[in-house]
Amino acid sequence: MSDAVNHEQLPMSLSEGDAGGVQSPEAPASESGHQYTMRISRLTIDKLGIKLYDRVSAVLAELIANSYDADAENVTVTLPWGAFLYDPKAPHLSAAYEVVIQDDGHGMTPSEVNRHYLTVGADRRTRTGSDKSREKNRPVMGRKGIGKLAPFGICKTVEVISTGGELTDRGYITSHLILHLPDMLADTDSDYHPEIGDLNGTWSDKRGSVIKLRDFSRKRVPSKEELNRQLAARFGLERADWRVCVKNASKVSDEFTLGRLKIDLMDGTRIELDNRPVPFDSSFLPVTGYVAYSDGPYKDANMAGVRIYARGKFVAQTADFGIAAGFHGEFKLRSYIVGELHAEWLDEDEDLIRSDRQDIIWSSDIGEALSTWGQDLIRELARRSEDFARREKMRYFLEKSQLEQKLREAAPSDPAYRDSVKEAAALLVRDTDRDSLKNPEHVERLGNLAMSLGPHRSLLQALREVADTTETTVDAVMDLFQKAHIAEMYSLGQVAAERLEVVAKLEALISDGKTLERPLQELIEQAPWLLAPEWTPLGMNESLKRVRASFEAWYAKKYGVPISTSAIERKAKEPDFVLLHDSGILWIVEIKRMGYKLTDAEFLNAMNYLDSLHRFLEENPDLGQQFPYRKLTFVVDYIDRMNAVSLSSLESDVRVSRKTWHEVLDSTKRAHKDFLDRVESTAGGWTPVAPEPARRVIAPRDSTDDPAQPQLGQ
Repeated sequence: MSDAVNHEQLPMSLSEGDAGGVQSPEAPASESGHQYTMRISRLTIDKLGIKLYDRVSAVLAELIANSYDADAENVTVTLPWGAFLYDPKAPHLSAAYEVVIQDDGHGMTPSEVNRHYLTVGADRRTRTGSDKSREKNRPVMGRKGIGKLAPFGICKTVEVISTGGELTDRGYITSHLILHLPDMLADTDSDYHPEIGDLNGTWSDKRGSVIKLRDFSRKRVPSKEELNRQLAARFGLERADWRVCVKNASKVSDEFTLGRLKIDLMDGTRIELDNRPVPFDSSFLPVTGYVAYSDGPYKDANMAGVRIYARGKFVAQTADFGIAAGFHGEFKLRSYIVGELHAEWLDEDEDLIRSDRQDIIWSSDIGEALSTWGQDLIRELARRSEDFARREKMRYFLEKSQLEQKLREAAPSDPAYRDSVKEAAALLVRDTDRDSLKNPEHVERLGNLAMSLGPHRSLLQALREVADTTETTVDAVMDLFQKAHIAEMYSLGQVAAERLEVVAKLEALISDGKTLERPLQELIEQAPWLLAPEWTPLGMNESLKRVRASFEAWYAKKYGVPISTSAIERKAKEPDFVLLHDSGILWIVEIKRMGYKLTDAEFLNAMNYLDSLHRFLEENPDLGQQFPYRKLTFVVDYIDRMNAVSLSSLESDVRVSRKTWHEVLDSTKRAHKDFLDRVESTAGGWTPVAPEPARRVIAPRDSTDDPAQPQLGQ
C-alpha cells in the first residue's frame, strides 16, 4: 500500500496464536482455528511455481495480469534494474533487495483470500462464475489458478497486503499474510497456514493490493531496455484505464511506462491480419495483428517470430508455424520474421494454452487449423518480401559503396563489364546482413570483390562465343584471361582450401578425445567462424586488441586479480577466457577441453566476467557505444554436474548460450559446405583451384576469415 493509505486498527488484537483475530461473518476462521489456509500438494508448488516461472519478467507478467483482472487502473512495479537479486559474493546487498507490485484494484477481503488466492489449481472462471472482471467487465487473463505460485520461481518469501470488500464507515478491510516457501515445501500432509501480518484486520480508506517478494534465488533483473522489451512482449493490450509504471529501486527517478513492443519493420513487408480469419470446420475464427520482416537483427529473443496473444496476454511465440524447410526465402524469413497475432478463441470455451503460458496446444484441432493457416501466411510473406528486401539492400549497398560511380570511372566504355560487376555485387550482398553494410570497410571490400569476380562471368560467355568461331587464337584466349583477373579467382580457391584445413584440424582434435583447452582456444581465436559463420576474424583486429588491453587493466585495478583474454597473444599465460567480437557484440567464449563437465563455480565465475565486462563498458561509454551487446558462450560437452539454479540461468538468460564440441564441428561442416557451393556458383560454375606455391596470389593468407569475403555459411 502507498504511504497515503491510512489504516485503523480493529479493537480486537490479531496474532498467529488466536482464532484469526477478526471474527466476522465475512471472514470466519477455519475449524483448525487459523484464518488463512492453503491446501496444496508440495509437488504442485515445485512443478507449477518454481519450475515454470524462473525468469523475473515472467513472474512480473503474472502479477501484473492479476492486477489487471482485479480491475486496477494503475500498477507500480519497483525493483533493482540490472542486478542479481541474490549474489553469494554480496549477501548483505541481496538481503536488502525487494520487488514490490502495487495496484489500485478492488483488492481482497480475508475470506476472498481463502476462496481465491489460497485456492491453487481451480479454474478461476468456473470458481467465480464469469470470465469477466468484477467491475470493469474486462476479459480476465487468469484461468488456471497457478499464476499466484509464479513468485516462488525466483524467491522464497511472498508478502500479500490486500484491501477490499464493501466500503464501511471504517473504510475497507485489509488482509495481510506472508508465505514462506521452505514451510510450504515441508514434508508433511497437513495444511499450510501462512504467517499473519501486522496489518491484517485493519481498515483503510483506499482499496488495492501490494505484493512484496524477498529472499531471492540467484536471478538477474534485466537492464531497463531489456526489461521494457521483455514485459512489453508479454502484453498486447492498450486501454485508456490501464497503466503500468516500472521503477528502478536503485534510482527513484528512473522509470518507464509499459507500452507495446516497438520493432522497426522493413518497408513494404507488413501484412495485416484483420481480414484473414482462420478457417475451422465450416466457420472462420477471427484474428487481428500483423506479420512482417524486421528492419534489422533482433535485439533479443522476445522480438523474434510471431507473438500470439489471447485476452491481451502472451500465450505463444512461433518462428514459422511449424512449416517444413525448403520454401523460397526460408533463411531470411526464419531470421527476420516478426509480428503479433491476437486470437481470443484460444482462451475461451476450450483451454488451448499450456500451463506455463509459453505455448499453445498445437496438436488440438484448432491448433492444427491455426498452424495450417499460419504456414500459408508464411509462404506468402516469403514470396512478397524476399525480392523487395534484396532490391532494397542492393540499393543501400550501391549508395554506400558508390560502386556505379567507380565503374563509370574505371570502365566508361564497357557497359557489359559494369553490368557484370553489379550482378556479382548483387550475389554477394543478397544474403549479407543489413547492419553489416553500415560498416564502410566491409562495404568497400564487397565492392572490390565484386569488381574482381564480375569479369569472370563475362569471360565464360566470351569463351563460349569464341568457341563457336573458327578464329580461336591463343592471343584471343590469353586476352580474355587477362581481362578476367584470374588471380582473384585463385585467391578464392585458397580461401576454400584454408577453411578445409581448419575444419580438418578441428575434426582431428575432437577425434583425439583427449585434447586439452589450449589448442582448442587457439584454434577458435584464429578461426572464430567455427562457432558461427558470421563471426569476423579477431586475431588481427586492432580495436579488439585495445578493448582487451583496457579491460584487463581495468579488471586488475578493480579486483586486484590479473586476467588474460587471449590464447594467441600471450603464449606463456593460460587465458581465463577468449574475448571475441562481431558487429557490435563483445563475446566471452569459455572453452573447455573435450569431455569436460562444467561446474556451478565455473558457470558463476564466467557470469561474473560477463557482468564485469558490462560494468567496464558502462564506465567507458566511448567503448561501450562500439560494443552495445555483450554475450557469453560456453563450449563444453557436459553440464550434468550443474545444479538446477545454474541450469535455469543458462537456459533462460538470453545473453548466454552453450555448444558441445560435436555441435561446433557439425555446424561448421554444414556452413563450410554452403561456402564452397556459393563460391562455385559465384564463379559461374568454374571450380577454383588453390594456386601453385610459386604463383603470386592477390589475397593474403589472412583472408581466410576476412569479413570482406561473403558470409556464405549464412
